[in-house]
Amino acid sequence: MVLQTMAFREIVSVRYSEYKSVDGAGRLPLFRTLQWGWYYVALVFVYGDFVKEFAYSHERGQDVLLHYARHHEALAFAGYCLVFMLSVWTLTADNVKYQVGQLSWTIVTLCIVVGQMKFVAHNIFDGLFWFFFPAWLVINNDCWAYAWGATLGRRLVKAPFFKLSPKKTWEGFLGALFSTVAVAYYTAPLFARSQWLVCPAAEITLVAHKTLACETRAVFVKQDAYDVLGLFTLEGVAPIQLHAVCFALFASIVAPFGGFLASAIKRAYHVKDFDSIIPGHGGVTDRVDCEFIMALFVYVYHKTFIREYDVDWRTLLSSARLLSPADRGALIGALKAGL
Repeated sequence: MVLQTMAFREIVSVRYSEYKSVDGAGRLPLFRTLQWGWYYVALVFVYGDFVKEFAYSHERGQDVLLHYARHHEALAFAGYCLVFMLSVWTLTADNVKYQVGQLSWTIVTLCIVVGQMKFVAHNIFDGLFWFFFPAWLVINNDCWAYAWGATLGRRLVKAPFFKLSPKKTWEGFLGALFSTVAVAYYTAPLFARSQWLVCPAAEITLVAHKTLACETRAVFVKQDAYDVLGLFTLEGVAPIQLHAVCFALFASIVAPFGGFLASAIKRAYHVKDFDSIIPGHGGVTDRVDCEFIMALFVYVYHKTFIREYDVDWRTLLSSARLLSPADRGALIGALKAGL
């Protein structure tokens, strides 16, 4: 959330700083306040939605979270209505074109910074592996792209890979792809050894979790013979190694376009970096621009191809506690009849 907040500030400030002296943005009522209003309403909706789902499926902390979970949509919608009305109310005849443009810029920024990260909490609480390992791959791809570009850049292909970012080379892009795939395949089992990374969290708390321990999921266990889509069989590999290759392909082919978009924004507004808080690297956005879409991909991929839908009795008990006494009695009767 801290990184999202800093990235949002940097992106909306690029356009704001460019035009405030010309269009009089600094004199507009509640201008920056409304930008942050939109942002915090989006955060309430996104993270509140996760809290609600967590409360409905986990018994621990249910008493504390359930009251909020039941009213989450109403609270988020009330905030949306307030910010929406104020945004329209503060439009001025002399600056309406700039205000509408900046509002559109704010909404697009929310899609990039908050929308793509909607499910990152789901990834984290299902196991820190699904947060740290993808980030590790994006970092690797960035480093390998620089190394291959500096070594072989423009020796084989003269044309730049991305015209708005002339330093990006085909050699760097393709070299990073193969290197990242290799890193993913061989390091995934190393990450999977840590219970701290692979075990899901059972509660939401503001204090450090105790040592996590769980039964290792099948996706992390090395198998003597693993059938790959019925096409061929691999020996002595864990399924996560093959999934890691898919992660690496996305981190190498699709995720870099988040960085290309950031480069295009900086070029459009004639800035070298989004900020200068990280010496030699710029701002937070300069470092996490590829991570946003990667986080969304991990959620979609994990839910589609990896997630185990083996609901245990604890999950059912958590849901049963939400029923009325009459419905609980009906459920018990149905279970007795069925069993």
